[in-house]
Amino acid sequence: MKKMIFALPMALILAAPAANSGVKELTLNEKDQTRFDKKIEGRVAGEPVSCISRIDQKRLTVVGDKYLIYQRSSNPKTIYINEPYGGCRDAEDNTLVTKRFSSRLCSGEIAEVTDLSTGIHYDSCSFGRFVPYTKEES
Repeated sequence: MKKMIFALPMALILAAPAANSGVKELTLNEKDQTRFDKKIEGRVAGEPVSCISRIDQKRLTVVGDKYLIYQRSSNPKTIYINEPYGGCRDAEDNTLVTKRFSSRLCSGEIAEVTDLSTGIHYDSCSFGRFVPYTKEES
């Protein structure tokens, strides 16, 4: 018995997963969009980076299920915006818990969304790249 081999064009093979990924595009409601716009107002986006220092982060702001905004303590003019792959549901009302593998927080790392008072894990999210936004000099 002969085996039959079928060759599919590479473009067709690569397009199939994207067409059927089922990932819904996250959008912000009007209130969250306004909060996000205020955070980046007067700032210029830089080149995305894979990792940021955990030690240097002063504050985390969650905007909707879409954005995680890290404010640096050593340079408050720069914030890092992360858009986790597929979003980060319920992070705004809970706590993000990451395991410390190094002194850096990196793209691809997984954070659990946890209610610390009950210990219940609601969800998890995987960090995307971190985009620095720096205030322009006046």
